[in-house]
Formats: sequence, C-alpha cells, structure tokens
Amino acid sequence: MTKAQALKHPNWEMGAKITIDSASMMNKGFEVIEAKWLFGVQPSQIEVVVHPQSVIHSMVQFEDGAVKAQLGMPDMRLPIQYAFSYPDRIPSSFDRLDFTKCTNLTFEQPDTERFRNLALAYEAMYRGGNMPCIVNAANEVVVASFLKDGVSFLGMSDVIEKTMERTAFVSTPTYEDYVATDAEARRIAKSLI
Repeated sequence: MTKAQALKHPNWEMGAKITIDSASMMNKGFEVIEAKWLFGVQPSQIEVVVHPQSVIHSMVQFEDGAVKAQLGMPDMRLPIQYAFSYPDRIPSSFDRLDFTKCTNLTFEQPDTERFRNLALAYEAMYRGGNMPCIVNAANEVVVASFLKDGVSFLGMSDVIEKTMERTAFVSTPTYEDYVATDAEARRIAKSLI
C-alpha cells in the first residue's frame, strides 16, 4: 500500500496520523485497549468487527444476548460534542442518519494476518504492564516514518513487533516506568527503521 492509498479513507476525514492508524487497524487496537480500561472488561470480552459503512460506531452485547448499538453518520463531531455535554444531549446541526438511504450494513471479521497491528495491540493488552505503552510509542515512530517514506506500510508492523520484543517489560509500571518505556521504545523503533 502506498502513502497516497493509505491516506485515502473512504468514510472519514481525519489527520494523517489517525488515517494511517485506521488503514493499518492500529486505531482499532488502541480502541480495544481503551475499552478494557474504560469499561473494566476482560480482553476476551472485546471483539472487533469490520463495518465498512462506518455507521455503527460501537455495540454492546449483554449477558441475555441483547445488543445495543450506537449509530450515526461517519462524523466524530457528534461523539466529541457528547463527551463534552455528557450526560446531557444538546441540539446540533450535524447531518442526520437517514435509514431510507442507509440500507446496507455489513460486517466481517478482521484479517489479523494482513492487518497485524490489531493482533499486536491485542497481544499488548493481554500481556499488560507497560506493553501497551511500548506499542503506542513504536506506532508513533513508524507512522511518522511511513509518512516520510522511511518505512513501508507492512514494515510498520515488523518494527512494532520487534520493538515489543526488545523493549524492557515491566509488569507493574509506575509513572516513571512509563516515561522511561516510551523513550526506550521510541529509540528502539527508530533504530529498526
């Protein structure tokens, strides 16, 4: 995949970093890690499904099997507004979802062999400790390098994986450990490019 291809997202207008994270599925990996901490769930309770239309933003399945989904236009302004106004909902002039025009919602399993970043993020979440910090630092380095033609699209995952292997693992990190981990992982990732 070329830089131009990776930067051309079909449904969203985002900055270059987030667009590359989306193309490589690292954004989903980060969202999985966030969900673990935000909602206090086990990694095995979090599943990613690919939804090309970008209308369903999240789904929760309850223990009785019922599913609640959050649907909306592919536009982050509404979730950002809600984050600021929570628990209230305030009027907006954002486009409304029209179900007469949105008649096809599809889902598929992510290809974690092709999109290895998602698998690496899951591994980091399962391992815990400072591993998600290592993945984040390495990802920031590789995306910046990819945008400057310093590493290939698929090469980004190779660098992240090797950085995970080479950066010192800390099972119960302190704030100082996170700061040191971030610096070490960035140094290692840069040396691998």
